Amino acid sequence: MNLYGKTREQIETALAGKSRAEFVDIIYSHVTVEQLFKPAEIAARSCINKRAVLKDIRDGKFGDYYCRAENSIAVPASGVNEWRRSFLVPVNAARSNPNLATDKRKGVAAISIATHKKEAHSG
Repeated sequence: MNLYGKTREQIETALAGKSRAEFVDIIYSHVTVEQLFKPAEIAARSCINKRAVLKDIRDGKFGDYYCRAENSIAVPASGVNEWRRSFLVPVNAARSNPNLATDKRKGVAAISIATHKKEAHSG
C-alpha cells in the first residue's frame, strides 16, 4: 500500500476497515524501507562540502551505506541523522550550566576555567 503523498483524509479512507494485524503489517513495511540520500543531497541539506561528506562516508561515520557502482553511493536516513547529531551543540545545556561555554571555532562545548581562576584568587 502506497501512502506517500496522500492527505490525512485519503489515508483514513485507504485504511478504513483494516484489522490491527493489517495495521502492524503496513507500519512495518513503511519503517523497514528507509529513504536513501546521495552525498550531494546530504551536503546540500547540511550546508557542507560534498567532498567532506564523501570522506566521512568512506571513513564509516555514516555507518552502513549502499554502493551500487563506484560513483553511486546512497546513505540511509538513519545514518544521515546519526552523522548530523555528532555536530549538534546542545544550547540548553550551556544555558543551564554557567560553567559551560561554547567554543565558536570548533562548535563544541568546553568547561570554562574562569570559575577555577576566581576560586584560586579569592582563597
